[in-house]
This record gives sequence, C-alpha cells and structure tokens, in this order.
Amino acid sequence: MRKSVSRSALFLIVFWLLPLKAFSITSLAEITPRIKRELVSIRSAERPTRQDQSYDPYFYFFKQPIPAGQGSFPLGTGFVLPNGKYVATSARSLENLNQVEVVSDSGKVFSASVVGIDKNLDLALLKLEGKGAASSFQGVDFGSSKESRLGDPLYLYGRSLKFVLVKTNLSATENSEGAYGRHWLIDSPTNPAVAGGPIVDQRGRVLGMAVFNPNGPDHFGVVLPAHFIIESAKELAEYGKPQRSWLGIVPRAVPNLDELDHIQEGPAKSGILIENLIVDGPAAKAGLQIGDSIVAINGKDISAVSQLFSVLDKHKAGQSVTLRIHRVAKGVMEIKLTLGELPNARELPNTENLL
Repeated sequence: MRKSVSRSALFLIVFWLLPLKAFSITSLAEITPRIKRELVSIRSAERPTRQDQSYDPYFYFFKQPIPAGQGSFPLGTGFVLPNGKYVATSARSLENLNQVEVVSDSGKVFSASVVGIDKNLDLALLKLEGKGAASSFQGVDFGSSKESRLGDPLYLYGRSLKFVLVKTNLSATENSEGAYGRHWLIDSPTNPAVAGGPIVDQRGRVLGMAVFNPNGPDHFGVVLPAHFIIESAKELAEYGKPQRSWLGIVPRAVPNLDELDHIQEGPAKSGILIENLIVDGPAAKAGLQIGDSIVAINGKDISAVSQLFSVLDKHKAGQSVTLRIHRVAKGVMEIKLTLGELPNARELPNTENLL
C-alpha cells in the first residue's frame, strides 16, 4: 500500500532540491551599509593638473572647473581591500600625485600614500596612514569574478563628491576586447562620479572596480574584474609595480580583412597592429616597426589584445618569444624578441594601452 507524502515533507524536499543560489540573494538594504563603510572618497590638498576635464568629478557634476581657492580637490572613489590597510582606486583619477587624503563614510580623514600603479588595468593601490586607520575599516568581501555570467545583475557604488548607487548588468566579459583587453562591459556608463568604485553582486561581494574611459563606448561602462585587482594589488604592495614582462608597444586589434585592406596589403586576415612603440623598448630593439601587424606568437595565431596579455603573464622578463608579423611591402616574417622588465608606471609615457 502506497503511503502519501505530507505537504510539509514535500515542501522540505522541494526546498533542498532548489539551487542554493536562489536563497543567497541579500537585500539591497543590507548590502549598501556594508559597502558604504568601506567606500571612500579620495581628494588632494594640491590642485590636480588635469589637461582633460573629462576626468574631473567636480566638472562632471557641475560643468565647471573647481573654483579658485578651493582647499580640497576631489579626485575620485576608492574602496578598502580585505586587510583594511590598502585602498583600490582608478589610476587615472590620481594624476601624478604621490600623497592623497581618504575620507570615510563617517567623515574621518586619513592620509594615504600611492604604493603603486598598474596603468594597463587602470588600478592604483593606496596605503592608509595615521592613527585610527587600521581600526576604521574591515575591508570588502571579494566574490569570484571568474564565475560571473553575462546578464548578471550588479550594483555600482561611487563617492567622488556624492554617494551614488547604480543598478546595472554584465554585458561583456574580459574575453572580449572590452576597453583594454581584460575589462568587462556593463550596460550603465561609468564616469568620474563612480570611477574607482566597487561593482557588487547580489550577495554583497565585490566582483570588480569601475573604470572611466572617455574614449570607450558611450552606452556602456568599463569594469576591472576582481581577480585582476587581487593579483595586481599583491604585486603592487610587494614590489611597487606590476611584475609582468612587456613588449614596449601600443597595440590595436585589427579584427577583419576589410579593416586590414585600409592599412596594409597581404595575406594576414587578422592580427594586432602596432600603433606606436617605445624607442628603447624590447620590440624596437628586436626590429619591429610602427605599422607592423603581429599575427602569431610562438606559432599560435593572435587576434585579440587579451591574448597578448596572456602571453606576457606567462612569461618573465629575459625570456624569448617568436613573433610572426606582417609588414607592408615585405609580407610575413618571423622575429625573435627578448621580453623586458616592465618599468615603473611613473616612468612610462602617459598611455594606458602600452604593453
């Protein structure tokens, strides 16, 4: 004789079979206070020397330069990392300043020094200084950005001048070109009001940092995924600069034959165009020229800037790679190149796309 299952038992069975993710969403009312405690505004007693006002949060809000005589100049947003000692922010927002101030949600002001900068990621690491800094912050909780999927709902927080909260969704991952080859795109524009602010999931975990790119797509925002923040912050804290190798070029992906037809003639159907290079960098020393297209590295075809990043991450300075390039009027050739050590960001030209 079959026994009937009680409604309470059936409910328990369904409850345990449902995905745990369905019960892991935290209300925005719970998430926001936690994020605000670790969210800081970054300012300077020294007037920034910005040539382009599009990076200026004051200009973004009020459409005019900061008034003369202003004693505190807003630079952008930052958030405190899990150890409570360091702050992550956008490198673009800091100008060339070495010492800044960090203002907490409660209004406390702390001095902070610039530990290191990763221009390719647009990431700067600040170290909090002074009494009370260590006990004032706990740091954010990071989530696994590598598990994020297109369409995921996210929250964007900023505090350059005003506290800002934006609801958004993930539109593209770092596997696409994005802005620099590693960054995500979200469906809400990022701007100086939120640059350096955390991107948070529905459980209150930080999955990335907002990046402002004035030359990027108008209707999308740019995000640096959390795993790059974590990896680079460790290197900056220990060495003061990223530890990846470099080529000494400014690359641009050339994704199709139609575009290549306007640049060069030949059999290459895709590749990475060398738009510029450093005179004494590894690429120039190896004989590469502006206008060359890199079509393969170590025998593997290459068509995305993110693939260049991957190669540089896996190789150390002093190691050699073989580039297959296409040069106008000469066709395809191979060049062996010895990778160099990435200079300090302060010593590099003012470009974020240099590899």
